[in-house]
Amino acid sequence: MEEGDEIIVPEPTFSEYAFGAHLMNGAVVKVPFDEKYSYNADNLLAAVTSKTKLIYLCSPNNPTGTYLPEADLRRLLERLPARVLVVIDTAYRHYATASDYSDGVELIREGYPLLALNTFSKIYGLAGIRVGFGIAPESVIRTLLKVKEPFNVNALAQAGAQAALTDYEHIEASRAMNEAGREQLYSGLRKLAIPFTESMANYVLVELGEEADRIYNQLLQRGIIIRSAKGWGLHQHVRISVGTEKENHILLEALAELV
Repeated sequence: MEEGDEIIVPEPTFSEYAFGAHLMNGAVVKVPFDEKYSYNADNLLAAVTSKTKLIYLCSPNNPTGTYLPEADLRRLLERLPARVLVVIDTAYRHYATASDYSDGVELIREGYPLLALNTFSKIYGLAGIRVGFGIAPESVIRTLLKVKEPFNVNALAQAGAQAALTDYEHIEASRAMNEAGREQLYSGLRKLAIPFTESMANYVLVELGEEADRIYNQLLQRGIIIRSAKGWGLHQHVRISVGTEKENHILLEALAELV
């Protein structure tokens, strides 16, 4: 990015995309989600200008848990100017169960200018070793290699990541537990008449209204840690991570007392 270049990001989403643009003196163009925090490919396309350099897509999105369907991602790529690179952050891809979800890899194989970001911090459980990887057309990767630090990932972290890639038993067990936990949270929240957004990730965005701060703090006093969504501009929401069956039960019991 050069000074004055633009990136397009959905709103709300992971803050690091905008942070990187600000470091390069770029402009951040925010495109709000539609109702129920669903992506709108047409609105993203309408935000493109002659200064657009990058479009960031977090799918499933943090903090909403919503995603961009494959047909919309393909349509977006087909209509964008060739100079615009689409970066899709698929950190939570393993938790997505929708049949039309795409992590972008097939589209990259087809030659689209797409960079898919992956991490070992989520389903693999290796957040502390700070390892991830990207998949993109060869021309994009060759450009990145020109500026990549030579020792950005240490040897032990690489060994751990390589082992994790083939630990299919752990991945499937984690995915199954997360899917069951999401349904447990959905059921409990419905019984309490608490609005929420159905998620393709390992967390659920929950609307607690004007009492969100009070409930957040009272849960914290009980040793139950959830995430306030104020940092995303969602002052009446919290983000609740999917836990074990026992942890989810403790949370729902506490909510029943506090709401």
